[in-house]
Amino acid sequence: MGKVLCVMKVFPEEQEQINEVLERVQKVDGCNSAKIIDYVFGSKVVQASFVTEDGSGRDFEAEVAALEGVSNVNIDEVGLI
Repeated sequence: MGKVLCVMKVFPEEQEQINEVLERVQKVDGCNSAKIIDYVFGSKVVQASFVTEDGSGRDFEAEVAALEGVSNVNIDEVGLI
């Protein structure tokens, strides 16, 4: 078995909370990288990637969506690395 990479966009409830959301996402176990990127109409989102063992059953989407200040999570890609 290999490793799985999951890349997602994390949308804050309020744009003013973007830095706090970034810090919370970075603390999730398995977070490979996280940064703030420009999205649309001047808004910003957190783009994060997570790595785990294939078959581990981790649901990073649910873990990140449950964080305080997160309004929505959009999975960009999932694949073996």
